[in-house]
Amino acid sequence: MTRASGRAGKGAAPKRPVRTMFSLVPVEFRDSAIAGRGVFARRRFRPGEVVVAYAPKQRKLDARDPAAIEAAESKVTLLSGRDVIIPDTTVPGGWLCNHSCNPNAALFASGEGRIQCTRDIAPGEEVTIFYGWVTHNEPERDACRCGQAACRGFINFDISDEDAAHATVVDGHRVELDDFLRRRFAEYGRFLTSIGQEQALEVVAATLVRIKLRPPGSIVCGY
Repeated sequence: MTRASGRAGKGAAPKRPVRTMFSLVPVEFRDSAIAGRGVFARRRFRPGEVVVAYAPKQRKLDARDPAAIEAAESKVTLLSGRDVIIPDTTVPGGWLCNHSCNPNAALFASGEGRIQCTRDIAPGEEVTIFYGWVTHNEPERDACRCGQAACRGFINFDISDEDAAHATVVDGHRVELDDFLRRRFAEYGRFLTSIGQEQALEVVAATLVRIKLRPPGSIVCGY
């Protein structure tokens, strides 16, 4: 901002503040037909543009902290490296983005977290992302209401104990799949590739390893 120097001449009328004729805020937060409140574009976005910060106000905890694990139940935490980002939900941000099976944006966990456009978003269009949740023995936990033609019916991809029985952990961190599980993962992988979300398979593989290495009878919690 440029600061004015000197004084106004004697009798000069005081300057009135200039009012912006349009909003500089690129998104708005309002009720969504998908679920709850959503994020809507106020201008056009092109692929690669950052749409909104994931959590403008947040705190970070070590992923192993019991408080971080407890906070994961809210389903709005974000795993970023070895930290978990916990949004202050009194401040709206990208954490309000709804899931879609054909999203127009993606969630990036690096740094403070951000929502980035992946295909053209028109003014007034809802900004959606792919959640990529992986659950354990809860196949119908999160019903999807995105309304897309290719909707999978559920947001989460579930790995059951029966699925895990078809995998073997090698060297404590790598999994080998039999033909049954390889076909199931390949089918999900084709869907993910079609929407540019193939990196979600890494979460699937990591969750499978955690299921195989967990104490007997326990349930794996994901972020």
